[in-house]
Amino acid sequence: MVKSKVLIQSKEKKNDEFYTIYQDISDEVSRYKEQLKGKRILCPCDWDESYNEELVYKEEGVAAMDLFSYGTVKHLNLPASKERIEKDFDAIKCKFVKFLVAHAEAYGILSVSVSGYDPSTGRGVRFQDIDYSQYDIIITNPPFSQYREFIDTMMKNKKLFLAIGPQNAITYKECFDYIMNNRMWMGYHQHLTGFVLPDGTVLQKNDSLPRCCCWFTNLDVSYRHDRLILTESYSPEEYPTYHNYDAIEVTATKKIPFDYEGKMGVPITFLQKYNPEQFEILGESNYLAQPFTINGKRVSGRFYLEEAGTYKRMYSRIVIRNKQTTKQ
Repeated sequence: MVKSKVLIQSKEKKNDEFYTIYQDISDEVSRYKEQLKGKRILCPCDWDESYNEELVYKEEGVAAMDLFSYGTVKHLNLPASKERIEKDFDAIKCKFVKFLVAHAEAYGILSVSVSGYDPSTGRGVRFQDIDYSQYDIIITNPPFSQYREFIDTMMKNKKLFLAIGPQNAITYKECFDYIMNNRMWMGYHQHLTGFVLPDGTVLQKNDSLPRCCCWFTNLDVSYRHDRLILTESYSPEEYPTYHNYDAIEVTATKKIPFDYEGKMGVPITFLQKYNPEQFEILGESNYLAQPFTINGKRVSGRFYLEEAGTYKRMYSRIVIRNKQTTKQ
């Protein structure tokens, strides 16, 4: 049976409607306080509501015409006075905007804008159609079904961004290429505490969806400058080589040997400790694994370890090389 366009759109919209918990936004965005200073921020974050770009906060003494060079934006011209912010604060639905407006004065933010798009009616402004030259930083929780396109849009427009995404976006070829080439990376908090459904139900961290979501960004994060202290020494018994790719298996980031110069497969959680000065990313198992046959069945896309006459299929692995190998 052919599914109707309406049913397909309804399913996609339902799958995309997970709203971010305020505390998760606070915990992450507050880490970039200094980088938000003097910046024009856009939050294209309400995907089920239709409205054009709206200016909801601007620094006192800055005219709206100085923020935008075109006339399509609905300028609310809110001054930065504390009294006016508090008066309009409860009317702000988007939690990203609510957090930014609440902290705009303390953070020295120049302006905060928001946009929305309703896919069921086609009203509002899509993130693909925004004139990003009017903004410095984009902060949002985009629809996961369009995550590849969202990241491509940020890169095409050379925008700084901070966005929640599915953890498996790491394995998307387009996204992984950006990660491997140091054009984007993970934020500080890999796991969110949960999400809120449209009916108010909270999906806690132990649910499969929130547990698989994290922050991606190209704003500077401190861990990318921290050298990982390695304490383990290599041995063939402790670090077996994959059957279908010439690299050793490293079960955890803390188990990376300090004295191994070759290729290593590490869990994707390694990215939260990745210092590009210390390590080089060479690829990901989905694209590096060499296909082979097990009991007449052709397998590919993952690394395998040979164990007791059979083969163990590994989870996704990132292949790295230690640039600063030392021997003791």
